[in-house]
Amino acid sequence: MKNLGVPYAIGYIIAGIIILPLLIFAVDKILFKGNNAEKYIYQYLDNSEELKIKIDLDAKTNYTIEDLKSTAEGKDFTFGHEIYTAFLSRKGGKIYIDKIGFYSEEYRKFFTIRLTNMGDNYYLRNVIKNKNVIITVNKDDMSNPLYGTKQNPIPIFKVVGDGKPITINSTDKNGLTT
Repeated sequence: MKNLGVPYAIGYIIAGIIILPLLIFAVDKILFKGNNAEKYIYQYLDNSEELKIKIDLDAKTNYTIEDLKSTAEGKDFTFGHEIYTAFLSRKGGKIYIDKIGFYSEEYRKFFTIRLTNMGDNYYLRNVIKNKNVIITVNKDDMSNPLYGTKQNPIPIFKVVGDGKPITINSTDKNGLTT
């Protein structure tokens, strides 16, 4: 009787080294084409403007039962946390997003700041509360009547201090405040 183990082993090695990666590459190219965001992102960012604004996180009044329920579920407009799962990524595949929303009386629009994997920036809402800052937003979003509502707030790309930088104090491993 012939030993058929060697030809089968060679076939498995060839399939694992050559055919399987080519198959994965083909499936990736066919099914996961991605999007054309890179073509438009720079145009979108170049169409941005800086606004001087006071962030008033206490402006929300007239709470409804739905507002209180969504706050308890972490879905409140003003504050919230979202967790997404991203496979094949660092930090266990979790993406943490902290949301800070507020209403501007001056512009009569809702705005939102979204922080991804915030780390020390988790306390940013305490630092910027009732402060004058300079925010960067898209001009088209500001003029679009569909944006700026509570359900569809205007995204803020950058927040900097007005006159002095925004600093977040922290404590180092020796107990010293920086």
